[in-house]
Amino acid sequence: MSDPTAPANLSGAAWWHANQARYPDNSAIADLEPGFRTKVESFLAALAKANATVHISATRRNPVRGALMHWAYKLSKGKVKAKDVPAIPGCDIDWVHADEEASQKAAQEMVSLFRIVYPPAHPSMHYKGLAIDMNISWTGTLKIAGADGTVVEIGTPLNGASNTDLHAVGKGYGVIKLLKDKPHWSSDGH
Repeated sequence: MSDPTAPANLSGAAWWHANQARYPDNSAIADLEPGFRTKVESFLAALAKANATVHISATRRNPVRGALMHWAYKLSKGKVKAKDVPAIPGCDIDWVHADEEASQKAAQEMVSLFRIVYPPAHPSMHYKGLAIDMNISWTGTLKIAGADGTVVEIGTPLNGASNTDLHAVGKGYGVIKLLKDKPHWSSDGH
């Protein structure tokens, strides 16, 4: 149970529920930078034609949300002290709790609510509309047209996170996989 005497801007689950919606994460393709958007649309069209399943979770990210994710993750892992987290312009949040352990616990609550599984970059290609987080899966053999029109047959693993053959197809379209971040694809692989 949260402390009713705690300041309203104190980090943690209560802050997240009250404030995170002010800094939305977009998942619309239309929010991507136009040049990259065209490449993503072409890759997605090829995936759809090949009957792959695609779930998009993020495109252009609000920079405040990105900073919140970044610092919550770092604080939760003890990579920064709460007192050393810099102010985030446009965001009223206090990371410093009664002690460092409480600060880390509150940050972990936010990490869990943001569903962070990979250390968030800050700044990020998402801020520029040059990245997309998407999970791609299929059954059987994926028969997908590359950017040059050549059909490529792709087997296991049956997901976009691990399948290097699909990564090569995406790269041909200009949508490049960041290997260490399961859903992340971008204009330059970062």
